[in-house]
Amino acid sequence: MNGEGRKVVLVVDDEALVRMNAVDMFEDMGFEVLEAGSGASALSILEDRDDVSLLFSDCRMPGMTGPELAAIASERWPALRIVLVSGYVNVKPTAWPLIPKPYDSKTLEKIASDV
Repeated sequence: MNGEGRKVVLVVDDEALVRMNAVDMFEDMGFEVLEAGSGASALSILEDRDDVSLLFSDCRMPGMTGPELAAIASERWPALRIVLVSGYVNVKPTAWPLIPKPYDSKTLEKIASDV
């Protein structure tokens, strides 16, 4: 939670329009939202911020994939809730919840209620 009492979400997606859509939906639910276009950028943000309660990441990104990011993040920040998203149906099962793209605000509200 940030200093204003709002929970903080980090949205990670290499596609700017998709990322901005998720950012808008989480902001509409009252979250403070941080965003990153890559796994490396997301790790940098997580290292700088100790108040992130949800990592919401795309699976397929250049460089570091969402599951790779999730594995590192869960090891370094075990209390961090992680949800992965993908537009592909053939994504391998992961240790983290996986929701399909496209998603809507109702789907994100369900995720947010667990944070």
